Amino acid sequence: MNKIQVMDSSLSNMIAAGEVVERPANVVKELIENALDAKATIIEIKIKGAGRTLIRVKDNGVGMSFDDASLAFVRHATSKIKSKQDLLRIKTLGFRGEALPSIAAVSRVVLETSEGDVGTRIIIENDKQLTKEKCEARQGTIIEVSKLFYATPARLKFLKSDITEYSNIVDVVSKQALANPNVAFTLTNESGSAVIKTSGRGDLLEVIKDIYGLDTAQNMMPIKLINNDFEITGYIGKFIISKSNRNYLTLLVNQRVVRIPLLQNYIIEAYSDYIPKGRYPFVVLNIKVDPAIIDVNIHPTKSEIKIEHNDKLEDLIKEGIKNCLAGNYMIPEVNNDPAQFLQPNMDQSFSFGEMELKENVQQSKEEPTIVTTKEVGKSNNTIMMTPIGQIHGTYIVAEAPDGFYLIDQHAAMERINYEYYSKKLQDRKEQTSLLIPFVVEFSLNMINAIKDKLDLLEEAGIKAEVFGSNALKISSIPVWMSDVDLPSYITDLVEEIVNKKETNIYKLRDYAVKTMACKASLKANQHLTLSEMDHLIKRLLACDNPHNCAHGRPTMLFYSTYELQKLFMRVM
Repeated sequence: MNKIQVMDSSLSNMIAAGEVVERPANVVKELIENALDAKATIIEIKIKGAGRTLIRVKDNGVGMSFDDASLAFVRHATSKIKSKQDLLRIKTLGFRGEALPSIAAVSRVVLETSEGDVGTRIIIENDKQLTKEKCEARQGTIIEVSKLFYATPARLKFLKSDITEYSNIVDVVSKQALANPNVAFTLTNESGSAVIKTSGRGDLLEVIKDIYGLDTAQNMMPIKLINNDFEITGYIGKFIISKSNRNYLTLLVNQRVVRIPLLQNYIIEAYSDYIPKGRYPFVVLNIKVDPAIIDVNIHPTKSEIKIEHNDKLEDLIKEGIKNCLAGNYMIPEVNNDPAQFLQPNMDQSFSFGEMELKENVQQSKEEPTIVTTKEVGKSNNTIMMTPIGQIHGTYIVAEAPDGFYLIDQHAAMERINYEYYSKKLQDRKEQTSLLIPFVVEFSLNMINAIKDKLDLLEEAGIKAEVFGSNALKISSIPVWMSDVDLPSYITDLVEEIVNKKETNIYKLRDYAVKTMACKASLKANQHLTLSEMDHLIKRLLACDNPHNCAHGRPTMLFYSTYELQKLFMRVM
């Protein structure tokens, strides 16, 4: 008797459905993509029971004929590709012919569609067609999915709470709306209230406002980057709207919503000078590329893709975002809720070494510091500040014509130090031998871990060798490091290599410089004279990026006179 048998089609469909339909949000995504491929300009989604009870998607697309309506539920039946050549240049969101049969295998589906004078109504349950009949014609297609996973109870128990599943659906609809600003999306809940509603007018910034609110939209910056292979357009957020997770990194490739951790890492690295570690930027980017150099056919969900020329894309994203951030005026303006600008997990107990402020600039209290800053779209932009005091020996208060600034003196000095040391690192890379080598002690485990990676220290300009069983002997250092706390610097560098497995020499150097800049900065509770405050402000505003410390925290906040008047009810 033969042991190998061909599976029943219903069984194979249920197995395949496990790849395409893991949860209600997958159903919503596949149905929206079908509507978009049908050239719909209006898509309405209604949800009940977090998608377990009902998912209803209505569109005004081209619809299907009486014969095609049944074929749509046959696995690998599709109107979107016809040859091998089509597979090499896929331009539609769907193309595998798996979505509808996979959904029908694990639910009850009612389809109403029309492409002309006659409509078609089909009911399929548990992968079996129950009815097919003619019905009233209307423009487009309506698909209702109910009893999701009712025939596969094992799948049901793996679903999360209603709140989580509904949140996943909202996320899917949000990202599809961002990918298609020229399509009007409406998502309604059980009570009939619109959770998401976009106009379809083609304005991406308007869609961002409709989904995430006016405050978010006002803190987005347009970006356009082009090279020979890629064109990137969209919006990137200022650092004051950073998020606690990656979910607000929306990446589109030819308007397809994708999840590519490598591209997300490029963006996060571009923001490294502007937001604290553990926070993530708010970004919506659409990458236009020749379909021939991408592969979207590596997973049934089509959310994972491969892209050729990743190195060129990396350079374009990193440099483009960095330049956009550096060229925009981004001092946070505080409105009625100052707490909105506090970032979680910030270290407020500064216990660092200090760098002396040289009082080589004497300036009276009445004379404001005026420093020209870079700002895209504006000319002759100046910031005028007159320091008038300190709060708790930590925050400098500086008066301005239209309000006042609060400056974190530690964060400001860290930014100054970081750019100073970074320039030194670029300008003077040669080593100098120490007349008397010095020894830095470590644990035995640390020495065992670093002894095979001393070449990384050498690339960073530090010549070291194992000394005894628990120490390193340092014999050469970079010339520019002569005035630095070397034991602390080397300890931090070694720990970064060992504990975080970091081997990229450029990242290692940057980490070391950031750490050194932080430790050389002013302490909290250190009182400054007005002249010292003024000099610190001058040096900060002369930096390439005066807005953030080396670790991404803001250096200053702005309180407008108008907001103060509102707080004291002087204006309504």
